[in-house]
Amino acid sequence: MKNKTIVLGHLCPDTDSVVAAAVAAFYGEKIFGVEAEAKRAGDLNNETKFILDLLPKTAKIALPSKIDEVKTEKVILVDTTEPSQIIQGVDENNLIAVIDHHNLGGLKSAKPIYSRVEPLGSSCSVLYKILLEKRIKITADVSFLMIAAIVSDTLFFNSPTTTEEDKKIVKELNKIAKINIKKLAEDMFKAKSSLKGVKTEEIIEKDYKFYQMGKSKVGIGVWETVDAASVNEKKAVMMDALKKKKKKDGLDYLFFGVVDILKEETHLYLLGDREEKLAKAVFGGKVSGGTILLEKVVSRKKQIAPLLNKKLL
Repeated sequence: MKNKTIVLGHLCPDTDSVVAAAVAAFYGEKIFGVEAEAKRAGDLNNETKFILDLLPKTAKIALPSKIDEVKTEKVILVDTTEPSQIIQGVDENNLIAVIDHHNLGGLKSAKPIYSRVEPLGSSCSVLYKILLEKRIKITADVSFLMIAAIVSDTLFFNSPTTTEEDKKIVKELNKIAKINIKKLAEDMFKAKSSLKGVKTEEIIEKDYKFYQMGKSKVGIGVWETVDAASVNEKKAVMMDALKKKKKKDGLDYLFFGVVDILKEETHLYLLGDREEKLAKAVFGGKVSGGTILLEKVVSRKKQIAPLLNKKLL
């Protein structure tokens, strides 16, 4: 890996983060003019494992391996600009590029860098536009991976983060990949929902992010599923684990949402009086058994975190 630039996404990587890193590294020389290697800052979730297992062994794109910190390598970040969500060792001196679709999270750079941030449903949607503009040929394997990433991050276009541009991009990519996207989405979400071999700690940490909101440090974890009941039946054990995590991470607030993809609603777990008071002030609704049901809410990025942030600023 000597002299190679690392491409990686946020902590607790999801499908979009992993695929975006792989694609950006695969085309590293053509996009950034550097030899790059994809990495990931955490373990793969079941959905991402399922998708990567579908890749043929002949695929030339290298899949990201796990690292715990960055040492002397230069870094290209994908799918995040939030310092609290970035692996140790990434700083203003080694950061050379950013590709993202979230809000600007406060990153700094010591010198001008390549930066592309757009309000699309997926980092891979942004990457597709870059590849198109640079007239880079996209392979069938890459097309498949990018479709999967966009479908994942937009919940198959059901998330409010979805744009018409995301839908058009998937349609164009499928002219190359030629797959049954609906079937892929169904299989992906079944894999995402599976609790087989998943420990309680993994459920609450697999898709977990924390934010600095005003003077408060806020953690928000989510678990997207087509079977919310199978998660909610573990609620008592999960609440105990969440309370320990809140203390360990030194958080002022910690929320956990069980996102029902099919019903388009979120069961938001409230750990204590502080969370309950804030949630009622922000979302309204009735709290029952330490949970508040958020109807038509499926996006942490667009529907949960911004409203909490606005209240706490």
